Amino acid sequence: MKEPGFFDVAECLAGLSKKGDVLEQLNRTVDFELFRADLERAVPRSNGAKGGRPPFDHVLMLKVLILQAMNGLGDEATEYFMRDRLTWKRFLGLEIADTVPDANTIWMFREHLTKAGAIPGLFDTFDRALRDAGYLAMSGQLPNLLDKTNTASGVWADTAYRSEKNEAFMAKNGFVSKVHRKKPKGKPMPERTRKANALKSMVRSKIEHVFAHQKGPMAAIVRTIGKARAETKIGMINLADNMRRFMWLERRRVPA
Repeated sequence: MKEPGFFDVAECLAGLSKKGDVLEQLNRTVDFELFRADLERAVPRSNGAKGGRPPFDHVLMLKVLILQAMNGLGDEATEYFMRDRLTWKRFLGLEIADTVPDANTIWMFREHLTKAGAIPGLFDTFDRALRDAGYLAMSGQLPNLLDKTNTASGVWADTAYRSEKNEAFMAKNGFVSKVHRKKPKGKPMPERTRKANALKSMVRSKIEHVFAHQKGPMAAIVRTIGKARAETKIGMINLADNMRRFMWLERRRVPA
């Protein structure tokens, strides 16, 4: 079998573009350079005085973690697919014969992010990018994660969270209950309550779809030692999913 030449690879990539390479679209939609300053503060690099192989670019490594999160992969599997997939190499800005980060390098980069507590800063940077693009990331509340700094005061939950104690707490602390009402014991559900619950379900279902996508196509499973590492993994999953959602919104945007 002959070695593929430059034009063979280019032709293959062109064919993948015609089929709709999602990663190519993601590269066009998200300006990953926006994260460089956050990453450079979080992940220290040597000045090269001791020699050795130059470290991989900060932004490239973030994109590696995005790929990992989007596909629910471990470090070894992520290294394998970087070697195997042309679309991944193009997304990372690598040529077919370029060296890719190995599993240990991926682990170490994520560990630096964890120790630096860098994930909230990455979210803040992406949130500013969304605002600049004309989007406002509004938030709802979950009963066990109430936060007065949130952009919304509505608390959404099913009937399991409906109780006099919870309702009194929300009212006292400035939250607006959007919790489903229970069916009266021994009586049919009033039509007004049924319709109100149905409207609440329309909102809650959109949030449930996010979790369903993360558990399904993204195969999001968190296996870590320690809470801080778990928070980093979950943060990367959420960041990758937000980028996917941003890309979807941009495709739907009607030109002015």
